[in-house]
Amino acid sequence: MILNYKLFNPLGFHLLKLMQDKSLRNIILFGGSSSGKTYSMAQCGLILTMWEGANMLVMRKVGASIRDTVYQDFKTAADQLGITDLFKFNDGNKIITCIENKARIVFKGVDDSEKIKGLSSFKRIVLDEWSEFLEEDYKQIRLRLRGMEGQQIIFTFNPIKETHWIKKKVFDKQKWHDVPMTVELAGQVLPEELTRVKSIKMNEPRVIMHKRTGEMIEHSPDTIVIQTTYLNNFWVIGSPDGTYGYYDEQCIATFEYDRENDPDYYNVYALGEWGVIRSGSEFFGSFNRGKHSADVAYNPELPIHLSIDSNVMPYISVQFWQAYFEETTSIRQFDEICAESPNNSARKAAKLVADRLRELNASKVYIHGDASTRAANTIDDEKRSFLDLFIGVLQKAGFEIVDCVGTKNPSVPMSGEFINAIYDEAVPDIEILIGENCKISIEDYMSVQKDANGAMQKTKVKNKTTGQTYEEHGHLSDCKRYVVVDLLREQFLSFSNRRKRNLYAKDGAIRFYNPSTECKYTETLVYCMPNINGRFVLAYGKKCGDRWHITDVRFIETTSTENMKAALTECNSSRVILECSKSYYLMARDLRDSLDGDVRVVHESTDLPRRIAATSDYVRSNILFNETGMNDNVEYGEFMTNLLDYNKDANENIESSAVLSGFIQAVLKLGL
Repeated sequence: MILNYKLFNPLGFHLLKLMQDKSLRNIILFGGSSSGKTYSMAQCGLILTMWEGANMLVMRKVGASIRDTVYQDFKTAADQLGITDLFKFNDGNKIITCIENKARIVFKGVDDSEKIKGLSSFKRIVLDEWSEFLEEDYKQIRLRLRGMEGQQIIFTFNPIKETHWIKKKVFDKQKWHDVPMTVELAGQVLPEELTRVKSIKMNEPRVIMHKRTGEMIEHSPDTIVIQTTYLNNFWVIGSPDGTYGYYDEQCIATFEYDRENDPDYYNVYALGEWGVIRSGSEFFGSFNRGKHSADVAYNPELPIHLSIDSNVMPYISVQFWQAYFEETTSIRQFDEICAESPNNSARKAAKLVADRLRELNASKVYIHGDASTRAANTIDDEKRSFLDLFIGVLQKAGFEIVDCVGTKNPSVPMSGEFINAIYDEAVPDIEILIGENCKISIEDYMSVQKDANGAMQKTKVKNKTTGQTYEEHGHLSDCKRYVVVDLLREQFLSFSNRRKRNLYAKDGAIRFYNPSTECKYTETLVYCMPNINGRFVLAYGKKCGDRWHITDVRFIETTSTENMKAALTECNSSRVILECSKSYYLMARDLRDSLDGDVRVVHESTDLPRRIAATSDYVRSNILFNETGMNDNVEYGEFMTNLLDYNKDANENIESSAVLSGFIQAVLKLGL
């Protein structure tokens, strides 16, 4: 067989040699787009089908995409090689048959790894767009390809995500060494300029036991990885001597545009490196990996702040942070632990963290994280929470723990806006820096999307082996939100209260009174809703001139009427109004007996959104809030966050707005 070298890219020459090497089981082709991976594989597949008379199976994850993609590449390659008349093309069944020897190239989709059967008749299996396959598919194909000498699996893909199972379970599991790019075919060494690609690596030999004799033998390297880019495609940049191929000016200009304007996209699709492709609707849209990640070192002179998320699938998330409060505040993530199975329990994850803390020679640790970690754990015999179990392991290991986990998580949309504003340098003198070693966190920050309401859109995936459904992204991003808001609480509350999109802002800001200024109050009023969406909420106002100061609030989850009565009594107001159902009438009667003031009961409103809308102007003009109380009082801060996050369209975060609107309605009805 005589081949015209002007029909091939460098990758094609390597494949012609490697696909005839019986010691190679796996040939992995990865890199950027327009690098000729699939096309070169198609050329060599056609040639070796004629040469050897062996069958080939070409697979994609979704069968419907085959006809217009890889199948078409084979037809085009046959035409370009001038061998179309040597094959029969069955477009309906997507089968190519060599007329001379009846060897077939079969194209098939994979919709279930259990259906991958009957591979023994194929010498080669091609997994095109390998990154779309599940790990279960890959395992099944490896096991079922047997019964013939020199069988191979050829993989082609673009390395989109650093956290993809291919990188973790294939690339990172083996040791690799560089392989010379020299190619010798038919006794002739090809010129270097015709065989140069980005890189070629081979795995190391392994020692295994012979299953029959029990002898320890060395298993030769069986996997080779070839990385290519558009710069290795002569039909993009032209041939080395300029006599064949094609210089695609428009394609090159597109890559150059991406290099300047979308470095993440360029990194994957031009350079063929592991990375994340951004969609433009990311939750942390202002995070720039090049700008906001660096080599972040642990500082033994500063305390460690751990942020945890207790979701066990795909892993329990733990992040390591430190805060520099100097002229410029710097919040830095220097490490991460993603505790996958079998370490995805509170105790086992905490043991991993304890080991890391010992390496750092740490002693005192601050814990931040998801408020739900405080919930009782029904799995534990003593019904201890995830947080109790986690902290217990660290304390037993000798670490001093400071529990900073709040009773309620910060608003998802607002904390996202706040962190994006820091990345955009809209919040002065604050930076957030992520360590380059925190690869899973960075991938999460770049991948998690924003939904229509500004919250995280946590897309669910299903593990086919376990049947479990879980949220693929967002848990590490939540960890970042928790710790950043905790460490920058004052700045976060100030940012939240001055944003322009809330219902109650006047001239772009919420209005406050100065609690340190002596005021002459003429009236007081406590308005309470004992059970609004499971919360006990009250607003305590005092009248100063023609305005009302909201001096105190309650915003708690409780069903205890004793706790409610105690809270109302503490306010010591001359006038108390309860908006409630009949089940709280007895509590109101007890309050009348214990309080000197006027205690009244009103029926629950049947149209809270309408009442809130009707009273919002009054809030903007006549209600002032306690900014100091927001920073110092957790409940006041939660009340205000809920108030400002009220979403009338989705009927979300209505509790504080409902109580405040009832307060105003009472003021107007009583003529106060």
